[in-house]
Amino acid sequence: MRSRSPLSRFLVGALVVLGVVAGAGMTCGVPPASELPAPESAKADMLGPGDVVEVRIFNEPDLSGTHQISDNGTIRLPLVGAVDASGMTPDQLTLKIAATYNERYLKDAEVSLFVKEHNSRKIYVLGQVAKPGPYAFDGRMTIIDAVALAGGTTKLADPDRTLITRDKDGKQLRVVVRVASIGEGRSPDILLQPGDIIFVPETPF
Repeated sequence: MRSRSPLSRFLVGALVVLGVVAGAGMTCGVPPASELPAPESAKADMLGPGDVVEVRIFNEPDLSGTHQISDNGTIRLPLVGAVDASGMTPDQLTLKIAATYNERYLKDAEVSLFVKEHNSRKIYVLGQVAKPGPYAFDGRMTIIDAVALAGGTTKLADPDRTLITRDKDGKQLRVVVRVASIGEGRSPDILLQPGDIIFVPETPF
């Protein structure tokens, strides 16, 4: 089964979250942050369409260059053509490129790969924040980082009822996070993973 794209997960998750908040007016029945599944490290490193990588092959300047992963998940390299890249980590792609060149044209190719842009990895910050929308996921990010990227919460926000929606094995799990308490140092910060949806609700008062 084809997995949903981050944008698709965002749209579906946003509807679920908004429905809960609008319909219930509260977060009763939603589990606490302690029940949020740990981030999947493989997802944090995984490459996808739109990402830009620089490939360097030692002593082969004509084969080196910068490439963007296409919508179909490939990069097109000199001599060898299209190479599947989506869903791989940078280390996996490096080994694959080296093996591909060694099989056809080179011997013991020394390949280095650098990720220049992580356009495929995003989180989504919605609700009562200054600048709601998608944001690039860059390495290790926490919910405080995400809210700060979105310009902080508004005066109407109820940050201690913030919701995180996370995809786990094809299912969307939702938990309540006390963002104000985290900011005040009274609760531990929460690590995010690409595709997470953060929704800061409006205070009911």
